[in-house]
Amino acid sequence: MKVRYTDPATDELEQSISYFREHAPSSIADFTDSVEDAVVRLLDNPYVAQETEMPGIRRWHIRRFRYSIFYTIAHDEIVILHIRHAARRWPWEEEER
Repeated sequence: MKVRYTDPATDELEQSISYFREHAPSSIADFTDSVEDAVVRLLDNPYVAQETEMPGIRRWHIRRFRYSIFYTIAHDEIVILHIRHAARRWPWEEEER
């Protein structure tokens, strides 16, 4: 099993790191480590995260930072779709507007 980040997920991760760089620079390493640890857990057990109301999309919550990783499982890879703070709408809710 391998992992692949979509462009939106990569952009969201970069935006989050930029936010921490500006507002809480001492937290950047902990945040990125938390994301990496979550991805490793998902690689070890891709079905551990709860499934959302959107078929095939799962959500892993990083409690310390209140971020969620939205992903799907496709063949032999985990595809990271989005990495979002809990205060933001879920990806498909934004599409409805």
